[in-house]
Amino acid sequence: MKLGDPRVKQLVQENALALCIECGKCSASCPRMLTGKEYSPRILAHKLIAEPDSETYIENSVWECLTCGLCEERCPSGVEISQFILQMRTLLAGTKGLKGYRSHDGALHSWMRLMTAPGLKQNRLGWVGPELRVARTGKVAFFSGCAPYFDVFFTQIGVDTLAAARAAVRLLNFLDIVPVLLENERCCGHDLLWTGDRENFEALCRLNYQEFRAAGVEEVVVTCPECYQVLARFLPEVVPGSELKVTLLTDLLLREVSKGGVSFRPFVRRATYQDPCRLGRIPGGVETPRALLGSIPGLELKEMRNSGRSAVCCGNNAFINCDAYSKRVQVERLQEAKATRADLLVTACPKCMIHLTCAMRDPYRHGRLSLEVRDLATILADSIEWSRGDNAAEAVSR
Repeated sequence: MKLGDPRVKQLVQENALALCIECGKCSASCPRMLTGKEYSPRILAHKLIAEPDSETYIENSVWECLTCGLCEERCPSGVEISQFILQMRTLLAGTKGLKGYRSHDGALHSWMRLMTAPGLKQNRLGWVGPELRVARTGKVAFFSGCAPYFDVFFTQIGVDTLAAARAAVRLLNFLDIVPVLLENERCCGHDLLWTGDRENFEALCRLNYQEFRAAGVEEVVVTCPECYQVLARFLPEVVPGSELKVTLLTDLLLREVSKGGVSFRPFVRRATYQDPCRLGRIPGGVETPRALLGSIPGLELKEMRNSGRSAVCCGNNAFINCDAYSKRVQVERLQEAKATRADLLVTACPKCMIHLTCAMRDPYRHGRLSLEVRDLATILADSIEWSRGDNAAEAVSR
């Protein structure tokens, strides 16, 4: 496939790349370019329009983008570079077999493809203890995503993404919700989608939807921003007519806090917050976590130099951008966190936890970047004012 192909031209037009005025605001904010990588959204747009024969540069650039969306925040012309990158990766993977660099030898993508087997049986609920009230059928489910696999795969760095899943179920129990946990839930498919493997991504969507329907699920609660994006935005494209309601746990909690039905115990710490890219680009994604943290007495939130909609990515997306440039992004982000003099880094994304924790363990940094990292859900679950010994509050009307 030549890059002068009508399909490429259509993507350029649909995503407004032709409206680029080459102001350079995207390049001036791109984390990859600012750490020295030869990548620029502006140059990519220019070459696609004016130099379509620059296939090597264009194809490499399509895989270099973090799809963090920061350039779109700054673009005065409304260029939708992330959507273009997603569609181009799908096109290049399908027509030329291009898959880009995949960290960890593609192991994570392999286990995601394994989950497309219809008859797959998993042992993914070993983390559920007797203190958690869960169900096999019901209207509300909790989607744990790949946390059970992440903690095994990344055991060497000591990351605990399952703590967020346990905390989420505890918080739902507090609201007198007994969520369904599916024994054969699959990965949401986010990383396959963003690496161009549309076929297997769609297979995961259909299998998960079948599991939800079989269990009588009408609403799915999630903590992971990537799972939220896939289930709320992309699954309905794959499963036409899907009426599955997808809710972020933080949105559910903030509604209850706003009603006055939830209070928190003092938690005296100085914290800073890492905005996940997939969460920070949706309505309320920046404000809601801060509102919840601000509800905890004694917790002092110190913002990093780049925060909110200007927050910098954790340096990796879909496990394909793991290189020296990504490491620089992570190191600079951790230096921003340390500059706040916080002793706790809070985030709401398992990938942010993994990538930033990994960067902290750089032996050449001699521990200077070390900082406790916790998921927002665990902070909320540990600080919430429990009103019954059985860890359940009086029924809260939803």
